Amino acid sequence: MKLPVCWSCDYHFKWKELLFVINGRKKCPHCRNRQYFTTHTHWKSGVLGIPLPISMIVLNSFGFPFAWTIFIMFLTLLVYFAILPFQYEFTNEIQPLF
Repeated sequence: MKLPVCWSCDYHFKWKELLFVINGRKKCPHCRNRQYFTTHTHWKSGVLGIPLPISMIVLNSFGFPFAWTIFIMFLTLLVYFAILPFQYEFTNEIQPLF
């Protein structure tokens, strides 16, 4: 897994720089150009988020205690946010979701 690069200056983003991406936009710290998520990135981030609500439903249906369910959901959320920056791809213009 690789972190994304700037489409303009080929700057390699750091993991902690990509933790807070607002509305699919990020400014490159090197050249200050705006980066936008590709359509593929929107789809991948949505698909990666599917296990979050499903895991809660599955855990509740097997009778896990609520505290354990919240703890496992928290761990799943941490893993989701840890791998999400590696799935990002940037482009120079806003792309539609479909």
